[in-house]
Amino acid sequence: MKRIVILISFMAALALCASAQTYIDFSDMAMVKTPWPMPDNYPSGMYMNWDNFYYVTAGIWAGEGPGFQVLPTPKTVAFLGGPMCDIRIPCHASIKLIGPNVAAFTPVSIQVAAGWLPSRVVVSAYSNGKFLGHTVWNLTTDLQTLSFPNAWSDLTEITFIPEFVPTNSNYPKAGSLVIYKLAVMMH
Repeated sequence: MKRIVILISFMAALALCASAQTYIDFSDMAMVKTPWPMPDNYPSGMYMNWDNFYYVTAGIWAGEGPGFQVLPTPKTVAFLGGPMCDIRIPCHASIKLIGPNVAAFTPVSIQVAAGWLPSRVVVSAYSNGKFLGHTVWNLTTDLQTLSFPNAWSDLTEITFIPEFVPTNSNYPKAGSLVIYKLAVMMH
């Protein structure tokens, strides 16, 4: 009997943890033909500030590169880098918590691609201003799903810095990151 109670309790805990995971896929964003700055507090009620990120509908933007894949129809995505960066302005973006109702979040996974050309992106984690670590992603223009480091929990900010490629003869010279989906757990 005790084993059954423990098993039911364990399964209930797993169900609660699974339901706490939130998938952000930009499907409720307006379809736009040109890039727009990501709004604060997106998605509604999550109190996330998307600093220096843009959104656009892949498949209808004339300036998109091969990493803006259309699967199977036009899809709104978040991105940074590429032509939105200038050599005089550092190219970086962050996702920060800005509201009083959420203390922290744990990033789980992210579905991404480089927008125009293969690119390295440095991703760093912070908790209330304290640096927790970084990882480097080597991206191609093919869609891939990446997991965040398991040690990254109770974060208040993630930063993304795509590399600048001065030897690249193709435009744009700045690296890029296109986000299709982001899975997080809010605390």
